[in-house]
Formats: sequence, structure tokens, C-alpha cells
Amino acid sequence: MALHGPRPASLLPLLLLLAAGLALSAGQNWNPLNDLFRKRHVDNPRSFDSATINDYCTKMMWRRALYGRHTNTFINAPPAVINNVCSTDGKVKGPYRYESNNSFDITVCIYNHFTLSYTGLRTNQKIVLSCWKGLPALYIKHMQPEGMMVP
Repeated sequence: MALHGPRPASLLPLLLLLAAGLALSAGQNWNPLNDLFRKRHVDNPRSFDSATINDYCTKMMWRRALYGRHTNTFINAPPAVINNVCSTDGKVKGPYRYESNNSFDITVCIYNHFTLSYTGLRTNQKIVLSCWKGLPALYIKHMQPEGMMVP
């Protein structure tokens, strides 16, 4: 006897097909890597602004289903500004890699295995992204400001 009931996993291919159809009908290229990039790394306006930086990281990692990931960086800037790194506001630094001309407000969240929570660090630095079809696909790293010593 087969089990009956809701099967949300069976709806996933249909939802992906619908999203692709909507993007194509709007005249835009559909870039699933950019969708994943935005889920993992873009937070604008900054959520939980009144929370401490550690609470912000813990809540964001839960909200984005990234909890337990060792480290993650959130870019606190509008998606359109981040997208420009892949074109007019970035320098080519290798195949598919672009370094931002300007600094971004970022939040780096690092998982602490002993407390099972995150420690956060807010900073303003240039970023390096991997781009595909003119949109960010992967967050590569953030750059230390020139002249700053790293221990």
C-alpha cells in the first residue's frame, strides 16, 4: 500500500520550471547560481539590525538554512550594487573573478563548535566574486584594506 500525503519535494522541479519560465518571459537570463549566491550572501536591508552581531549571525544562519556551516559572509548592500561588481564596478582578477572597486559593509559569521553558536564580525572591505552571465555566482573572499597588517 502506497503512502499518501503531501510531497513537497515533488513540487520542486515544477517550481524551478515556473521560475525559469517567468525569468525568460521577462527577457532576463535565469541564473540559478545567482539565486543561490543571493540566499547565502546578500542581506539588504540588514535583518535583525537591533540584535548583537553574534545574535545576528546565529539568527541569519538559521533563517537561511546555513546553520552549522563553518563560515559565511553576508554582504549588506543592495543586490543591484553587488551585481555591478561583475561589470562596471569591478576589476577582472582571473577567469570569472572580479574584485570590487569599492568597499562593502559585510558581516562575517564564524561557527563556534564549543558553544554551537556564531561569532560575528562587521567590517567594510572590498570583495572578490566569481561571476557567470554577468551576475555574482560565488563569494570568493574579502580583501584586507591596503596597509593593514594581518597577524
